[in-house]
Amino acid sequence: MSSKTDWTAALDAVHQAYRAVEALPFITLKPADQRALLVELDALEKLLAAKQRQLLVRMVAGPPPVEFAGAPWAKVLARRLRI
Repeated sequence: MSSKTDWTAALDAVHQAYRAVEALPFITLKPADQRALLVELDALEKLLAAKQRQLLVRMVAGPPPVEFAGAPWAKVLARRLRI
């Protein structure tokens, strides 16, 4: 089972990797390499979105959040995610 410390360390690594990727220029890549990079970035985006959906499903299946005065999850998430 993962602890909060494990999650914090993993997310810190993701943020660090993002900063490294963000600093790289696209101009040095050939068009074919740019297309391959786009495919890889899209795949990473989908992986993160899937993990977020897994978390949302788990949260919604649980009890209403106490910090929102027992408001239903639909309202809490709509407010939080601005949907």
